[in-house]
Amino acid sequence: MEHGKHEADRLALIRSLDLLALQGTPDLDRITQLAAQTLRAPMALITVIEEFEQRFISTAGTDLKATEREISVCAVAIEHDGVFEVEDLSADARFSGFRTVTEDGMRFYAGAPLSLSTGVKVGTLCVVGFEPRRLNATERATLRMFGDLAMNQIQLLRLVGRRDPVTGLPNRQQLSADLATLRLEDRLSERQLVLVDVLGAEASGRLDQALGPGPAESMARQLGYRIVDLLPAGTTLYQVGELRFAFHLDEYAGDGLPTLLSAIRKRVIAPVNTYGLDVSASFHAGIAPFGGEDFEDAMRRAVTALHGAVEHGMAWRHYDHARDLELRRQHMLALQVDAALRDNAFHLVYQPRLDIASGQVLSVEALLRWNHPELGPIAPGEFLPVIERTTLMPRVTQWVIQHALRQIAQWDAAGRQIDLSINLSGADLEEGRIAERAYALSEQYNVEPGRIEFEITEGQWLQGESAISQLRTLRTLGFSLALDDFGSGYSNFAYLNALPATTIKIDRSLIDGMEADGRRARLVRTLVKLVSELGLRVVGEGVETDAQLELLRRWHCHEAQGYLISRPCSAEELQAFLLGVQAVAAGAP
Repeated sequence: MEHGKHEADRLALIRSLDLLALQGTPDLDRITQLAAQTLRAPMALITVIEEFEQRFISTAGTDLKATEREISVCAVAIEHDGVFEVEDLSADARFSGFRTVTEDGMRFYAGAPLSLSTGVKVGTLCVVGFEPRRLNATERATLRMFGDLAMNQIQLLRLVGRRDPVTGLPNRQQLSADLATLRLEDRLSERQLVLVDVLGAEASGRLDQALGPGPAESMARQLGYRIVDLLPAGTTLYQVGELRFAFHLDEYAGDGLPTLLSAIRKRVIAPVNTYGLDVSASFHAGIAPFGGEDFEDAMRRAVTALHGAVEHGMAWRHYDHARDLELRRQHMLALQVDAALRDNAFHLVYQPRLDIASGQVLSVEALLRWNHPELGPIAPGEFLPVIERTTLMPRVTQWVIQHALRQIAQWDAAGRQIDLSINLSGADLEEGRIAERAYALSEQYNVEPGRIEFEITEGQWLQGESAISQLRTLRTLGFSLALDDFGSGYSNFAYLNALPATTIKIDRSLIDGMEADGRRARLVRTLVKLVSELGLRVVGEGVETDAQLELLRRWHCHEAQGYLISRPCSAEELQAFLLGVQAVAAGAP
């Protein structure tokens, strides 16, 4: 529905385009007058549906300028894709009580929604009568045609100019309008949209910061016309971003696309002289097929393909439906995190960490799981990166800490004291309140901070002063800190000096196969010795064989974690597991 999910965007667009200033425009008035005459209606109106009112920017047969939205039939009409028609408003429960019906005598209504090229509906072109009536198929098609004419005129009058002021090339609005025209004329056969990026956002940003916008604008002009020179006759190049261009070819012309793109790439990456500098551009392209039914989605799919090319280090890449579905699924999951928190779709499992010397499990790691009501269990490797890219990550971490500490308090009450480790992300530290929130929860559940360890993984975010400050605050409050996945990156040793860590967890990629790989075994042994001499506790992750555990015991590694000890399990399963481990440890020689 328009009035709901997309309503804020719709209202913002009406204001930014200043559509109400079009009242009294002769070009629009001619359309409404012609619509009223052709369809034999006493009134015709072009409406804009605002938050509380419907405003009439052109009318025929009335001087009315506005009515309340709550008595607007047009507000219902914009929720429909085709012509919305009511034969007798007085006989329809939705409208029979409207003042325009009971007092003004309105009976018949038919309206065509006015949709911008982006698909956003701003109002209607409608005809109104004072007697019950139905349009025939030809009249409905005519009303829709008048609606398209009105919308095209509004866009011509109000949308930003159709050509880029820097390059003079037709812009994105013109591309949308041209494709819409081809579709209306039934000339939009299967085609391929090609989106070309000639610098990239990061490089463009550096250039703007160093020299201002002038060099980038000069590059856009020069590179744009290098591309134009290579396109087939009759093919238009559009500028759809500062240094991003698009063109489309029919299905058959696309057979020579690799050769064309190779030629364009060669011309684009040749140095561009701008402001006395020779600047080298880059080249990436995304290719998306489209036709008459899905042309409005073509740009999005071309962007998806373009980013795929960048991510894979390719000059160009075709649209990948599977990758698109994956991206859409990620977006859907991000939108549903809040509901998952509210509806208890998240739950925790716990993976034990074995104290190698005593054979006891003294701590567990709390791990988040998501049982989606429609998709079923979702792997943490899928949903956690999605959440980490949103502003909801601190809320999710707060939920994890709260539920994990509540469980620890329950185990304490049952006479089983065990320590706990919890994972943190960069978003948790950047938000800046993790230390105070964790401490407040530890007091609420009466769990000593020293029994709680927060695990962090190396990354770019750790280089920020805010993150380091939060970690130091956590240590000052008594919490422990573990550097997770140690050995999987390139700069771990620098973190040993910079971070107030108390524990190092050696990554499973080093543990895996070390019993049969002498070089890997020596590396792990050296890491255990080095970290121990620094006064830090060492945990071997991903332990799956008795031989791996025996080597860690021989090298005096403090703890082991992995499927050999236990898979992640529920709180109830963990209770039974701990009883078994305690019995085995008690009987050990």
